[in-house]
Amino acid sequence: MPGTDIKICATTGILPGETEASFNIQFALPHEAHVQIAVFNSRAELVRVLLDSDEPPTLPGYFRTPPVPWNFTDKDGRRVGAGDYRVYFESEQFLSTSDVEVE
Repeated sequence: MPGTDIKICATTGILPGETEASFNIQFALPHEAHVQIAVFNSRAELVRVLLDSDEPPTLPGYFRTPPVPWNFTDKDGRRVGAGDYRVYFESEQFLSTSDVEVE
């Protein structure tokens, strides 16, 4: 029986074909679901929506490919300032956050 949990993995690194580091979010869904991933600053202001779409289920044991990257830019494509940011992952009744420090 396939898993019923949503799984998330986030890392900072350079994706293949890129030259700059990014914060990369991967996730596994047991069934099709709407996913929203958004970045907020320390004042709880929306910085950027990274993903807002219906996503298909992933194969058991695998994460979504390609990862969803945040290249440390705002919604206008400008590099964000140094500081603390929070990335929210929301799907159905599941919510997960990751704190990211930008230098």
